[in-house]
Amino acid sequence: MADSRRTHAGSGAARPTVPAIARAGAMIGALARTAGGPAFRAITAPPLARAGARFATRAARLWGRALGGQERRVGQLHVITGLPQWAFGRGGTTVGATFLTRASDSPAVLEHEDVHRQQWERYGLWFIPMYYAAGIDAKRNRFEIEAGLEQGGYLPKRGPDAQRDA
Repeated sequence: MADSRRTHAGSGAARPTVPAIARAGAMIGALARTAGGPAFRAITAPPLARAGARFATRAARLWGRALGGQERRVGQLHVITGLPQWAFGRGGTTVGATFLTRASDSPAVLEHEDVHRQQWERYGLWFIPMYYAAGIDAKRNRFEIEAGLEQGGYLPKRGPDAQRDA
């Protein structure tokens, strides 16, 4: 079996790859579906989950500000724009209650990202492996589906909004 860690050039330190994170997420998911369910509920209990989400929010805001992003508040979501493309995934990434992006901050996208904020509050830091375990294909990822594939830009808009935006 191949080692699922990579060594950083010059550092000698290893970090887990996405498949390793996905395996960890799958194990957590299995825990929630088995006799370990009560244990999973304990580690995702609201006080622990909220603490993890607050920690993630602070770290993401620090990251965004350190990279020179402009921060504003939209509802309960901290939106940091103007970041370099390498600083986040896809069109943007929500970490805790912070959305990191270059310029993808339309009302529909922010509505989508606010659902991710709520998911962070529900699961805390466990949201990271759970998200990867759900798959990197957004159209099949249960968290992206819950947040709304159209609002997130993964599917073309339909209905009156699509005609107005065209």
